[in-house]
Amino acid sequence: MDNKWMLITGGTRGIGLALVEELLTHCNVVFTGRNLESIEAILANNQNNESQYWVQGFQCDGKDEKQVEKLSISLLETLGGPSAIIHNAGITHDGLHIHQDAEIWHEVMDNNVISIINWNRYLLPSMLVERNGSMVLISSITALKGNIGQTAYAASKAAAMGIVRSLSHEVGRFGIRINCVAPGLIDSDMTQAIPKEKLKAMRQNIPLRRLGQPQEVAKLVRFLVSEDSQYLTGQTIVLDGGLTA
Repeated sequence: MDNKWMLITGGTRGIGLALVEELLTHCNVVFTGRNLESIEAILANNQNNESQYWVQGFQCDGKDEKQVEKLSISLLETLGGPSAIIHNAGITHDGLHIHQDAEIWHEVMDNNVISIINWNRYLLPSMLVERNGSMVLISSITALKGNIGQTAYAASKAAAMGIVRSLSHEVGRFGIRINCVAPGLIDSDMTQAIPKEKLKAMRQNIPLRRLGQPQEVAKLVRFLVSEDSQYLTGQTIVLDGGLTA
């Protein structure tokens, strides 16, 4: 069986789940999540899928270096190095800046930034040895245009863009491509919880007059990890229906 595989962090819902479903049609997929029931449900749904590729799911908290180290070593020993890493896991923890303390910021940064560092520390060296591969970080347009109550989230997502710019310089000579996707308003549990009238007004600010779909983000990521984007690295691609235009 072909052991070429990709890692998707935070793959149990929303964009992460769409990433699993989309990339599983093109490659073997390993995904992580925190909720064991959600992981088992996804694996059960794909048990008899017609794809030629396999999927594996693991419970792992990316901000916990020990958990990441243990799983990474196991994956490297059984599967070898990944062909791609998609850093999708993250949290928002919204609140007005004056009501936030250092503990909240640490939680957001640990989940959204330190988790990236943890995974890269253990998996990126194997990609450098192979001198091939791709990495995609999922950011947000909040890092570009800001949003009330999301200073910590915006800072963490801006950090992802900065990581991409600098890391692309470090690993480009090894044939590794590093890019970032900044989605806008995407149809998800979060947007579905917004009152209908408020959501309608938000849609009116989007030139395309609709929310994006998780599958649209997944298709863009598939392009970025494919051979069709061999000369694309160090970039942040905005996918927002024109909201930041």
